[in-house]
Amino acid sequence: MSLSAHYIVSCRTDGWFIGLEGERYGPFPNGQVGALIAAVQAANHAGKDGHDARVLLRTAKGVTAIVWVFGTDSYPSPWVEDLHRIALLPRRERARAPVPPPPFRGLDVMTPDAAMAGLA
Repeated sequence: MSLSAHYIVSCRTDGWFIGLEGERYGPFPNGQVGALIAAVQAANHAGKDGHDARVLLRTAKGVTAIVWVFGTDSYPSPWVEDLHRIALLPRRERARAPVPPPPFRGLDVMTPDAAMAGLA
């Protein structure tokens, strides 16, 4: 049985954060883009260490969906590469750049309570 490492990216009033095992990390200077990049990188490392690693994104409506899974999705993921290119833009250009949505898995949409409990 492997340990789970579920990184939950969410927005609060003071910025974008990553939640993991009851701890909150952030805010990230590049907002949602920076938080998603960091979460996928951390999940990839956790997956290499034998954890059931995945990244979840919580929407403003409280719905949480899986956006990246170690062993299923490529690393670096094509959409993460797009986010990385946006993060490298100067601040003014970055603010105007459209953020490509991560690929939600329709059947993997989770309730906030299930996501926080680490259920998938």
